[in-house]
Amino acid sequence: MFRAEGGGGSANRGGMARTVPRGERWVVLAAGFVVMSVAGTCFSWSLYSRPLMAFFGWSSVQVALCFSCLVFFIGMGALAGGFLHDRYEPRKVALLGVLLWGAGGVLAGLGVERLGLLWLYLTYGAIAGIGCGISYVVPGATVTKWFPEERGLANGIILCGFGLGSLVFNIVVGAFPAFRRVADAAHLVIEQRSAAIVAGHAFSFPALETHQDVAVLAAVFLWSGVAFAVVGGIAALFLHLPPAGYTVPAAAAELALERDFTPAQMLRTRTFYVIWAIVFVNGICGLALLTNAVALYGNVAGLAGGAATIVFGYLSAANGVGRFVWAWLSDFIGRRGTIAACLALQALALLSLLVVRGPFAGGAAIAMALLCFGGIYGVAPAVMAEFYGTKYFGENYAFVITAGAAAGLVGPLGVALLEGATGTLTGWIVPVSVAALLAAFLPLVATRPSQSTTGTLASQET
Repeated sequence: MFRAEGGGGSANRGGMARTVPRGERWVVLAAGFVVMSVAGTCFSWSLYSRPLMAFFGWSSVQVALCFSCLVFFIGMGALAGGFLHDRYEPRKVALLGVLLWGAGGVLAGLGVERLGLLWLYLTYGAIAGIGCGISYVVPGATVTKWFPEERGLANGIILCGFGLGSLVFNIVVGAFPAFRRVADAAHLVIEQRSAAIVAGHAFSFPALETHQDVAVLAAVFLWSGVAFAVVGGIAALFLHLPPAGYTVPAAAAELALERDFTPAQMLRTRTFYVIWAIVFVNGICGLALLTNAVALYGNVAGLAGGAATIVFGYLSAANGVGRFVWAWLSDFIGRRGTIAACLALQALALLSLLVVRGPFAGGAAIAMALLCFGGIYGVAPAVMAEFYGTKYFGENYAFVITAGAAAGLVGPLGVALLEGATGTLTGWIVPVSVAALLAAFLPLVATRPSQSTTGTLASQET
């Protein structure tokens, strides 16, 4: 056994023994937190949605499709990152991810005004999305191997960073008077358009050339991309795997029960598809909310665009806090019960948005929904490690992230289609909430797969 703290454990890699310094895994954890925070700014999309519609005259469906592209390619990037992580050094793979994530934002800012919607799909949707996905999967795959005895807690910490990234980004961007002016102007235009739809009147968007505020929006894309590449790139350099054979005494009993499944073996188990379905439904719920979260909160709370942007920035912290809190609780109350509670509470929180009004009540409902949305993503890595082992964790977990990619095609577009048809922001809430309530029963059939020495697969209750 090789100890993580104190005690001077050692391991062999390439024939050489190496002592694991006290606190080394905490440096890796901190680096993973920063990389995750940079990637987590993808949840700030609602900052852009209304300005893009107002200043370019694009429909809600066209703008939502960009977010769908982003989420879809995050899933594809995670799949690629998982395979690369298991074959190359985590620092190299993570560095590739954050550089692509930053480059996508820079290119979007440089060309969106002149090259339009397809350019935004290509740069912020595809290039940045692939980079964000790679950046997302590598820290979790790395940290899981450093913390075999506290996987829920460790993954909860770094995934908290994924949620808190949007909080910091929203607050920083919302603090600039120029962007607040942009948000307020866009809010007014979209409210006028919604009123025209309800009244059955034609509506014409203001001409693009009359809005110097477009340059402000482009600058946010560009300079945020630069910041993501620099900050994330520095943190990525500190990510590395533990020595071969590394473990801690506290994890011995649990590790004795684990078996390492290859991706092919995992895909032949029923449990994988149950987990995939849970993440898919959860993704639809959360992404449907995040697509127009600022606008929805503004309507429920009675706040203008600039003010709603700032307040929602704080509310978005629930996405990160939920990843930590629920993951930590799952170490004590069990993974399956935690997942079921998250789905049920998320559904009730979304349904409450149909009736609550005011900044506090509306904020509490959105915060609870995001708390539970993030919670399932916080628990999922620990479930995958315990059910399928850590040897192929990067690849195996990447397959689960494809559920989020699929949800990205359904959630944002569904919201946009219903918004365009009804002129409201809440038409999606009932069907999505019902799906979440039904999915709350799925953890009951998510059992630990067993792997016999002959390679046949079955399931046994844990």
